[in-house]
Amino acid sequence: MIGTLLGGRYLVESLIGSGGMSNVYKAYDQLENRAVAIKMLKDEHRDDAEFVRRFAREAQAVLSLSHPSIVESYDVGEDETTGAIYIVMEYVEGGTLKDLIQQKGALSPKAAVGIACQVLDALEHAHEWGIIHRDVKPQNVMITPKGKAKLADFGIARDTAATTRTFAGTNVIGSVHYISPEQARGDVATAESDIYSCAVMLYEMLTGQVPFAGDNSVAIALKHLQEEIIPPIEVNPRLPRALSDVVVKGTAKTPTLRYPSAAAMRADLLRALREPHGKFARMNRMLTGRDRKNRGPSLGNIALAVVVVLGLFASAFLIVQSLRDRDEEGVSEFIVPTLMGKPLEEARELASLRGFKVAVGDYVVSEESPEGQVISQDPTKGVSGKQGDVITVVVSSGSGVALAPPLVGKTLQDALLLLAEEDLEPGQTQYTPSDQPEGQIIRQEPEEGTRMEPGESVNIWISGTETPGVEMPVFAGMSPSLAVEAAQKNGFAHIWVRYITPEASMEEDKVQRQSPPSGMSTEQAALVELWVSRTYLGDYGADIAINLDIENAEQAVVVTALLDSGAEAVLFEQTLGIGKQQPISFTGHLRVQGERTCIVYVGGVEVKRITAAFNPR
Repeated sequence: MIGTLLGGRYLVESLIGSGGMSNVYKAYDQLENRAVAIKMLKDEHRDDAEFVRRFAREAQAVLSLSHPSIVESYDVGEDETTGAIYIVMEYVEGGTLKDLIQQKGALSPKAAVGIACQVLDALEHAHEWGIIHRDVKPQNVMITPKGKAKLADFGIARDTAATTRTFAGTNVIGSVHYISPEQARGDVATAESDIYSCAVMLYEMLTGQVPFAGDNSVAIALKHLQEEIIPPIEVNPRLPRALSDVVVKGTAKTPTLRYPSAAAMRADLLRALREPHGKFARMNRMLTGRDRKNRGPSLGNIALAVVVVLGLFASAFLIVQSLRDRDEEGVSEFIVPTLMGKPLEEARELASLRGFKVAVGDYVVSEESPEGQVISQDPTKGVSGKQGDVITVVVSSGSGVALAPPLVGKTLQDALLLLAEEDLEPGQTQYTPSDQPEGQIIRQEPEEGTRMEPGESVNIWISGTETPGVEMPVFAGMSPSLAVEAAQKNGFAHIWVRYITPEASMEEDKVQRQSPPSGMSTEQAALVELWVSRTYLGDYGADIAINLDIENAEQAVVVTALLDSGAEAVLFEQTLGIGKQQPISFTGHLRVQGERTCIVYVGGVEVKRITAAFNPR
């Protein structure tokens, strides 16, 4: 096949991978002048109608998806000369996430969360199109040289209307180390199955090991069915507790106890970085190490695991025959269910059970329906339709009102950020003497919890007297270097740069938000904080260990690295309770090599400086 010109434009150059039913080649697209990857159905499967249907289903699935975190598909065809059936895809430079874990071991929480969030974004997009991946694992996540993650290989993906539980062939459907309990039982895979596999993958990123190992596939499948995972924090004590809780919730044995969507898990992952000690993801019932140890497999589960795993490796005859028998019966008709009044996720699940897909036609403001509830559907309930038909729904985006946030007791800087989050504006700001600490908000109008229209203003009264300052410039959209330079030109010397995982719509390496907000009159001595979208933090790392005394109350601990620009890159942030000689250890990452001065802040006050060497990692 090397040297073959497919479709009159794709020159096949080399074999780069091989799977159960297809080979993957690197090729050159002579029309578009670019390198591409071509997945080609193996010759021995071309005459097998079932394999051809599977390959066609993959082609249909991947061509319907367009997302920056999914390997893009360009074309599908059959070569007239060779008879080759192929899919043309984006050629991604770099290695897999599995390669990265094998090279570096456990990744930092920020790096692991950054990759997981990109995969979850990809899954959310696929799930919205009614497509379940079913084989989420590090081997199917490509990492580009810039550190971006791209989910690949929808080869066993299916749409949510499909009823096939297993496929014929010699390959295990869903790699056993990452397989969900329901897949191990032979049940239909759902969006929650992908979430489980993604959580297992995140476990491996955070600890350097998979949660379950065994001498054979049966033993591993049985553990997924029977055993609770050991929380990642027990394997890697340096992990934030909240992040460990997110992984445990994502790997719950019962699908309904997991996250209802990829977006929900992503939100909790980002929150875990902001609130490392938060209890928001804590399960109501978590087994202790002793409980896990004492739970032994039942004979029924052993038998089930053996049957399932052996079935995954069984010959194709019976399955293919049953599929052919079903096809001969023709396509069944189903009654369109009632989706109105149901949450979107519930509506998708209900439609899937009836053989339908759901597509969101529009989101509209509604005073009567809560956010996320289906308002209308087309076709309406009660009519008949065929398996795979799409029900288009209109979903409520909520009432369109905002609630006045609690500002009393906050600083003006914090208040402006809270108002921005609610899409509200600061109104009149007045300073008045009081017995409250200077600079603290003592009154707001309207009061906390008042229903307001987006864009309305909240008036603020502040304790003390107004001090003249400099109007804060607009940094959003700037590169971090230009933003730091602009801040310094305006007289601001204390600047922190924080790195956040980019959203799908964010431009890489740009300031996304700032504190204090633009337009605010601010003293030049104030701390300026810049949040910069950056997926790839750098190849140079330093292992930092510190012992701290927290004497009075729970305090925020921040460790920064002093950059050549004079700004400080935030390496670590965590809240600690009262205690003597509390140990902190982490790996900081930068894009520059060499020794750097690292500054330790407790409660916003500098307490010490250390020197750390950042070397290749």
